[in-house]
Amino acid sequence: MNLIWIQKQRSRLLYMLAAFVCVGSLLFFAGKTPKNQPIEQKAETVQSEEKANTVAQPESVPKNKIHTVKEGETLGVIAEQYNIDVDTLLGANENLGTDIHPGDQLVILPQKGILYRADMGDTLWRIASTFQVDVAAIMAANDKKDEDLAIGENLFIPGGKKIKEPERLLARAESPVSRGGVSNRFIWPTVGDVSSGFGYRWGRHHDGIDLANDIGTTVRAARSGRVTYSGWSSGYGRLVIIEHDQGYTTYYGHLNESLVENGEYVKAGQSIAYMGNTGESTGPHLHFEVRKNGTPINPYSVLP
Repeated sequence: MNLIWIQKQRSRLLYMLAAFVCVGSLLFFAGKTPKNQPIEQKAETVQSEEKANTVAQPESVPKNKIHTVKEGETLGVIAEQYNIDVDTLLGANENLGTDIHPGDQLVILPQKGILYRADMGDTLWRIASTFQVDVAAIMAANDKKDEDLAIGENLFIPGGKKIKEPERLLARAESPVSRGGVSNRFIWPTVGDVSSGFGYRWGRHHDGIDLANDIGTTVRAARSGRVTYSGWSSGYGRLVIIEHDQGYTTYYGHLNESLVENGEYVKAGQSIAYMGNTGESTGPHLHFEVRKNGTPINPYSVLP
């Protein structure tokens, strides 16, 4: 009887020991897994961040190259070698003719375009208008952070072509003299009847002119420039303000809809809005103002 009892007690003891070992093993491995997992996740996170940082590196602005003319080369051959055109070579090398010689050194621009040297009175708007390119494209191509220009500063004009001297001087002129004797490059911002002129009316000064037409009539930029405001402005209703060079600013009020945003560059004649009847308005029309250094002037003095 005692022997049988001892054997049963030993079997129970062995069973308990086996169960204890199993439970301990499970707890051991369960404790290991959470420790390893964050390390792997952290490593993956670091690698992802490094990869993201690598991708975010900004591309540097392409630099000009110098080509030394070899025997038998022509401007056409050299241009084809650099995937540009002869006009680009001519635009980058002042006084360059078709007659070149071995040993001559030519400036090679990074893409089709010209090299332009800023002169007194130049602005990015004027240069962009002369060569029919966007101001933003010139700024990006030259890695410019602002619109300031220094006399003698060299600018790469992407897509620009060299123009003859008489054409260049004509382009630099602001345009034919207007009624008021002020040189300008303004155009009429829309079509319509002049319903109210510049000056005093109803006991107060009217700072612009009103051009009446149907709601939805296209409104265009009267001159190339940068949009400084596009939104709602009490009495003006929906308003667009464009800043131009030479201290000029134009206002387009009572709009039904604006097509431009703050900071956007626009060209003369570009559609910027649709005529409306918003704000303090007596009927569908465009309220058009021209300001010089912040002071309203008669738009007729600068319109053709």
